[in-house]
Amino acid sequence: MQPAIAMPTLVDLKTAENGFQSGKLVGNGEEVLFEVQRCSLRTPNDGRATAGVTRKDTAAPVARPMVLLVPILAGGKELMNIVAQQLRGYGFDVAFCARAGRALSPPQRGPELNQLFHRTVLHQRMLLKWLRSTEAAPPSLHVLGISLGGIISTVLAAIDPDLHGVAICLAGADLANLLLISSEGKVQNWRKWRQETDGISRDSLHWELVQSLTYEPSNFAPSVPTENVLFVSAAFDTVVPRRHQTLLWEGLGRPERLDMPLGHYTAAILLDKVVGASAEHFRSHCPQPTP
Repeated sequence: MQPAIAMPTLVDLKTAENGFQSGKLVGNGEEVLFEVQRCSLRTPNDGRATAGVTRKDTAAPVARPMVLLVPILAGGKELMNIVAQQLRGYGFDVAFCARAGRALSPPQRGPELNQLFHRTVLHQRMLLKWLRSTEAAPPSLHVLGISLGGIISTVLAAIDPDLHGVAICLAGADLANLLLISSEGKVQNWRKWRQETDGISRDSLHWELVQSLTYEPSNFAPSVPTENVLFVSAAFDTVVPRRHQTLLWEGLGRPERLDMPLGHYTAAILLDKVVGASAEHFRSHCPQPTP
């Protein structure tokens, strides 16, 4: 169980002409840069968004269901904005943090990588805590994570019982082995650097990762309510191979699964389908309004 965190302090908040906000939170020994993109759809009496109607009033933001996006290994700001735009089209507000740091980069070894995972989870928790405290607090909060973001989302869903829904996309378990076989160029370069710099063998690197990575998703998956999860997998993924995807899916209790006949990056071809399925899953987990 992760310890409780203190309420962060908002020290900066800017609103752009399009209504999007960027800000900074401090607390828990961290600084968190974040963005909030609010949907421009007006909400009718039934609580569902109506497409094509743009808000022209200057009243306080309407409280809408919100999705926290958790970024991929390389940051993926452009991808985050594409996914955010599509989710806004389904009537969701969207928020995401800047990366806590670069993953799998020299001089990072197992303990430093685990510390980065810890800080990444902490940053998401700080943003969620602040969002729940605002005047326009979302009536429901959901998480969508892709690749490494899906691993972090698994941890978040396990330690935050108040999240209503989670979409875990192209993610897997058994990180110690995954990092030894992934075809991701950044991971391959990191393995090569470890071998050349530390002279570390494959077995020794595996042992180090097993000992260091306390944020192994299979340790958290059983604590995630299965019915809250949409699991998105790719059959021909070599970045997160099939075995590792299935290990996580099994650990989550075999939740609803969208399986695509694609690879890790070619899955972008069906991004619209993934976001649409995630939006439908989140909508089905929004609390029903009281009659």
